[in-house]
Amino acid sequence: MGYNMLKRWAFVCVLVTATGLGGCAQSFTQWMVNLRTSQGDVGLARTNLKDAEKEYGLALALDPKNAHARAGLAQVLYLRAKEDFANSKLDDAEAEVQRALRYAPNDAATLALANQIEQAKIRREIVQSNFPLYGSIAATLRPAFKSVTVTNTEIQKQIKAFNSDYDTAHLTRAIIEAADLEDEAHRIGLRLITYRGLVQTGAEKTKAPIQSDTPSLLPIP
Repeated sequence: MGYNMLKRWAFVCVLVTATGLGGCAQSFTQWMVNLRTSQGDVGLARTNLKDAEKEYGLALALDPKNAHARAGLAQVLYLRAKEDFANSKLDDAEAEVQRALRYAPNDAATLALANQIEQAKIRREIVQSNFPLYGSIAATLRPAFKSVTVTNTEIQKQIKAFNSDYDTAHLTRAIIEAADLEDEAHRIGLRLITYRGLVQTGAEKTKAPIQSDTPSLLPIP
């Protein structure tokens, strides 16, 4: 709300108070709540979740029982939880979905997402407890995926350059990069197959037997 609008509203409130009429403060509060929820709706429609959450929060600070603001904030938190879940931020997703359920405890979509997150947490616990090397192997896969992305970008760059100057050296470079990309993709595929097998079975990396220089005291057969 602009500064001039605030001044006009304050002036009207003074006049109403002077004439002995009540309800000005209550009407102003409701007007502010409606404004905040409206701004929250705009932010939500534009998927600007940060602004939408702020506006709905301000509306609830003025009117904690406002159904519109509660429903809007619940939707924002649900969308944030869904985004975190998709981006492997499991704990963040759980926190957001629990907040969403405080405002909309019977929302079907939020309850379904909460169940998905809970099942994912159970599977994570099983994997981590049965397969201690889970984290280290996952960490080695991430750079490999990044390398594939970089190589793919380079291929597109060389092809784009060829379309500009028609120098076949760019195509040669693209072919070399494509061959490397194919090899790397094949290696990653094999590693993923092994990774899946290890995680599903809970098998640990086989340790080599400990070699000792201490002579055996058992009689030689």
